[in-house]
Amino acid sequence: MLELALSMVAILAGCVLLYLGGDMLVSASTFIADRIGMSPVAIGATIVAVGTSAPELSVSLDAALSGHVDVSVGNIVGSNVCNIILVLGLCGLVRRLRVSREVVRIDFPILIIVSGIFTIMINDHVISRVEGVILASGLAVYIGWNLRRAAEDTEVRELLMGEVADTLGVDREHWVKPVARAVAGVFFLGLGAKWLVNGSLQALEPLHLSEATIGSTVVALGTSVPEIGTSIIAARKGHGDLAVGNAIGSCVFNLLGVLGVTACLRPLIANEVDLIDGAILIATSLAGLVLVARPDGIGRLRGTILVTIYVLYVTIAVAG
Repeated sequence: MLELALSMVAILAGCVLLYLGGDMLVSASTFIADRIGMSPVAIGATIVAVGTSAPELSVSLDAALSGHVDVSVGNIVGSNVCNIILVLGLCGLVRRLRVSREVVRIDFPILIIVSGIFTIMINDHVISRVEGVILASGLAVYIGWNLRRAAEDTEVRELLMGEVADTLGVDREHWVKPVARAVAGVFFLGLGAKWLVNGSLQALEPLHLSEATIGSTVVALGTSVPEIGTSIIAARKGHGDLAVGNAIGSCVFNLLGVLGVTACLRPLIANEVDLIDGAILIATSLAGLVLVARPDGIGRLRGTILVTIYVLYVTIAVAG
């Protein structure tokens, strides 16, 4: 019982550190980028967008380098399911979620394509260094496209500038605090990742769950806390595109950036992740597309259904 209690404390503490570390790193990096002359649009399309996936990156790297590759890959699968099903469901409960045609015609199809690429790559249970380079290159292309899109689309540009303004806040600090905060953020992310992974493995050991299941449930939910918070706040303010765009962007960054960077450092041999997981990602993306494409969007009823589906997903994963 003492070991279980300590493991639960480690999980909760790990989640808190990941949230604080990611937030500190993003705010500090945004401040530094603003000071060196980067435009708010460029900052929003790169630093702020990538920063939401910092917890997933730190956890996946720690798990992979520690020999728990299935936790690493399972974390990405579970995080993406959480980002679409749970996040959109919770946003619908807070306020009716409606999005522009561009999200339906461009953002979701990109996510479906990227999920399909992941499904093909994971067919042999291995994401090699070459495939990691391909994914990471895809991330570079995606960021470049986002920058060009923001330059041409007034609405997207305004959303990114607003997001950067919220991140910067009203204070304009000197360099010392932001740099110290960035260093502390990296430290918190590393420590939080270790505590979350180790705590989850120890706490769920008596249930004899696979590492992929642990990664796609408890670990994934823990790393998705920043996305959940950001999207709910955006939805509450009536920014449906920002709420959904944040969720979709995080999913794309997870697949291209987190898996890509991790596989570049160390090939990922995930014996417990297969085509079924890829199919779940594609099905999840299609479901999100269908729901947000409806004229009335996602309200409380559909939000409740989505949250219930996510609970069932976790329950079935643990029970199976």
